[in-house]
Amino acid sequence: MKKIILSVGHPSFPLGQAQVQRQLLLARAIQNEGFAVLVLNRYGIHRKEDNVAFEGVFEGIHYLYCSGTSLKPPKYIRRNLLKFKGLFNEIKCYWKYSRSNQLSGALISTNHFHNILFYWLLGKVFRTTTVVDNVEYWGSIKDFRGFQRFDKFLYDRFYSLFTDKIICISDFLISKVRNSKKQTSIKIPVITDFDKFKKGNTRPGIIKEKYFIFCGSAVYFQVIDFVISAFEKLTNDRNVYLVLVTGNTDVLRGRIEKSPVKKNILVQSNVPYNDLVNLYKNSQGLIIPMRNSDQDRARFPHKISEYCASGRPIITNRVGEIVNYFNNSNSYLCDDYDEDEYAASMHKILAEPENAKLIAVQGYKTGETYFNYKSYSKEIIKLFTD
Repeated sequence: MKKIILSVGHPSFPLGQAQVQRQLLLARAIQNEGFAVLVLNRYGIHRKEDNVAFEGVFEGIHYLYCSGTSLKPPKYIRRNLLKFKGLFNEIKCYWKYSRSNQLSGALISTNHFHNILFYWLLGKVFRTTTVVDNVEYWGSIKDFRGFQRFDKFLYDRFYSLFTDKIICISDFLISKVRNSKKQTSIKIPVITDFDKFKKGNTRPGIIKEKYFIFCGSAVYFQVIDFVISAFEKLTNDRNVYLVLVTGNTDVLRGRIEKSPVKKNILVQSNVPYNDLVNLYKNSQGLIIPMRNSDQDRARFPHKISEYCASGRPIITNRVGEIVNYFNNSNSYLCDDYDEDEYAASMHKILAEPENAKLIAVQGYKTGETYFNYKSYSKEIIKLFTD
């Protein structure tokens, strides 16, 4: 029987954005080395229309909702009873695979310190390797209150003491690992499946006009506002559009309504993945601003790997992990988080299309070298076997 690694901690697989995509790709990288992966979701958070079975296989990865349902019950008492059921069944899964001598370890993807403690204890009880995948520096995010804020404080400072091995997405997060655990830490940057971008998606774009694209959560409204302001300074061509792939919130609609180029700003929400790939591949350029903050120095947006895979030019700036992979030969690299510089880069892409193609080709090669999930299969498995 195959050895198995449990992927635990995050609640929504197979649906979700960056963190779930990373969880999926790390699982596929593990399976490339002949191991099996089972993703355990403790309890359901989905709606009926999401059409997520409580157990299934998604892109070759087996997943299970331990509570017995993928749905979030409307009633408080039932919802919390199912959480306890899910907790019990998670422990049961550990016991099942440990008893059959199949369990090689657990890969933890979680935003909560109390989860890290729970899985660390399970690792000790069942004598198996625990690996935490860390993608955020929570102390840089000021929106948390009460217990959540305390939990994030504990996560940043103590998570590395309650795991055997560590994966970090950035050098910044590696630098925050306790010295005693640095030798068991590796960096895996943003990753994507380049094969998905090679297949199909050659039909004409769903938007016919020339456009630049920004893709990101509505939570980052300040960044979206920055992108709109930079686009407003691109005054040379009103036949160019800005496509924002994000949540269509009241705040965003209010900002667009005030814009002198509001007719040239399009918002796309809940875009199916194939259409999103198509949007990327038919754009003039892809915008990913990075602020000069601990949050952006620590994080490394998943979209960057997808942007590279699309083969279109990227506009970004010198912060955090960006400088480790990008320069003026493979991106439009702004010196600062500056609206005028971003507007100038958009103008260059429109004015010099042949040079933009050359830069995009180099960006693709950079991504294929460093951001293809297949490149990290052996490195991940060594964490569980050494």
